[in-house]
Amino acid sequence: MRNIYLLAFAFITTSICSAQLTVQSNSRGEISVSTPRMKQKAMDASIAIDGFSSNGAVRVSRNASGEIARSQVLVDPKSKRQCSISETFTPGSSQGSIRWQVEIKGQDKVWTSPVHAKLQFTSDSSTRFWTAWSTPEDDGEPGSSGNPGRWSDPLRSIPLPDRRFYYGAPYLTLTNPRIGYFPARGNIISLPLASFLQPADDAGISAFFSPADPLLDMTLDVSSKGTADFAQYFERLGATHTFRFSIDLVAHEADWRGPLRSMVEKYPTYFKPVLKSAHQLGGTSAYSTFEGDLDVEKFRKIAFKTNWKASFDFPYMGMFLPPVDRETWRRFSGDSNGVVDPAHPAKNGFTSIPAMAAYSARMKEQGFHVLNYFNVTEFGAHISFPKPERRAKSDSDLWKDPNDELYQRLSSALLVAPEGLKGVSAGHPYYTWGKAVALDCGEPSYQQFLLEQARRHLDKLPASAGICIDRMDWLRVYNQKRDDGESYFNDKPARSLYNSWRGLMTKLLPLMHDRGKVVFVNNHVKRLDLLENIDGIFDEFGSYGASLNTTAFLTLERPALGWVNDEAVVRQDPDKFFQRSLLLGVFPMAPFPGNDHSLVPSAWVDKQYLDYGPLLTALQGRTWVLSPHAVEVEGGKALANVFAVPDGLAVPVVFGSQQKSVRIVVKSVAGNLVAVDAVLPGASAPAAVSSHREGKQLTITVPLLRGCAVVRIRRA
Repeated sequence: MRNIYLLAFAFITTSICSAQLTVQSNSRGEISVSTPRMKQKAMDASIAIDGFSSNGAVRVSRNASGEIARSQVLVDPKSKRQCSISETFTPGSSQGSIRWQVEIKGQDKVWTSPVHAKLQFTSDSSTRFWTAWSTPEDDGEPGSSGNPGRWSDPLRSIPLPDRRFYYGAPYLTLTNPRIGYFPARGNIISLPLASFLQPADDAGISAFFSPADPLLDMTLDVSSKGTADFAQYFERLGATHTFRFSIDLVAHEADWRGPLRSMVEKYPTYFKPVLKSAHQLGGTSAYSTFEGDLDVEKFRKIAFKTNWKASFDFPYMGMFLPPVDRETWRRFSGDSNGVVDPAHPAKNGFTSIPAMAAYSARMKEQGFHVLNYFNVTEFGAHISFPKPERRAKSDSDLWKDPNDELYQRLSSALLVAPEGLKGVSAGHPYYTWGKAVALDCGEPSYQQFLLEQARRHLDKLPASAGICIDRMDWLRVYNQKRDDGESYFNDKPARSLYNSWRGLMTKLLPLMHDRGKVVFVNNHVKRLDLLENIDGIFDEFGSYGASLNTTAFLTLERPALGWVNDEAVVRQDPDKFFQRSLLLGVFPMAPFPGNDHSLVPSAWVDKQYLDYGPLLTALQGRTWVLSPHAVEVEGGKALANVFAVPDGLAVPVVFGSQQKSVRIVVKSVAGNLVAVDAVLPGASAPAAVSSHREGKQLTITVPLLRGCAVVRIRRA
């Protein structure tokens, strides 16, 4: 480890500076972290628990391996509970990083209280703040960001705000459970990250939690006084459980790319697809029941790649492929109340495993991909409660009736509402679309059922690209009938469905990946720690600016497909619609026949996609370039980003207003260049550009049309 030194202080304050970071501790046990690039700036780090205070004895030491260790005992004066906190600060695995590890051990019966990791930055009026947010603006409670046309550039930093952010989604409360949550709020972060930037010094310090720790619920409170307070909820404390978590502290340039680069380098399995073939699915997409003939050439022109086969092939939710061979079954067709929907005949009728297999094979022959529907938290249709009489005469027929399958085989997984939950009677199931019910995917019987479904998919649908898992919003729920050894909700031990998901994925993902099948997710809950080894995201709320932004930060090196509700979303401002997607590398859904509650073809919308199709095609296979200040637009006359693509780099230049051209500087351009040109919306051919190279820096004059271009920098 180069240029990183740590020093602990028992009675006096001293320090050793490095080229990147300095860690100091004084005689009171106070820890501060600083970088020499920031003059007289430091960030204090501390741990606190609501209702507790220190007994006054803080011990700090330095061991032979160069770690600073700090320990103390906290006491609740009301309950007399005590807990010990042990912390270590260790050189990280990369230059300019420090690993902050925390252990909290209670000395009494189990209980819970919010645990805070607090950072206090010595800010001034020039200090800027950045995080992986749904929007930089404070737009209050949900609703204001629900307009799909509302979008704000998430790549810009702002003066220190006074705001609360929720990691992934607001946590479940009895009085406001937010059942059916969807990610259109403006106060969500998808990475557990806070960054303080000093532009004049071109320096920043960031802190981010390790996604490898089994995180539960978290908020981030930021203040204009320079405080970033991460609070964790429902973690079990007490003598029988030690609560552990880790935070990485990193020094970097005054650029949002710095902390993202560090996170990707340190936790690659949370950002990269297991299968490189996943990038072949990156393009415009569909969620359609349609199985008829396609205008293949047109769909290639609009960068189409993937149909997530709309969920009506199954006889009911959860029975994705019945245990039959060639027999047909009736597709499920119902609304949220379980009523048959005669207005959508494509959802009705019959299908079979051979028919589904033939459809995937036909799409594959045309160069397209099929993701089959999967769901790990919802089951059934028209479910009765309490348990009805069994209808099947033999066990082999249980699958034919969702009530039989549920109550005879899977009832132990049924999620029921706790006492006092608003909107659902205590002990009753959570109902969802089609009068299905929510189940706990951590329950062994249900896990086995889901894995059997996955094996059937692998055996019966060989031409399918894989599966896409729907409705991760249920993971916010705590199952109080079970105990995961970590969670403590509503004054009781519980099992968090976040932990249930992690347990299932350790079995499901290897099963799929070993057979070359990808796993995508529709993650209503926008959290990095739930995405280890996931291959891509199909975001049902990609039309909403808030969801688009948080999805982008979760797909730095995996494909991102974004839902489009209907033509009205595009009509609000077609250039803004496409250009925000280009900037963030999220491919919008295509107008496709049979799309369910989403965009369908029309002469007008097809024309917009044909205009922007070549620009979207230029981004296929993209991963984010996170080198320092990777691209700059002269005079700030447009926005730009840089992506690595299979044959070089792609640089979307967007929101150039009425500018006919802008100058950009692209840094860290390696290798021999073959060609540099610009793809413009609605243009018949790429435009030539003027460029000048000095070392790894390339200056380009970019022509714009409709304020936009995608610059292609192709390398040998």
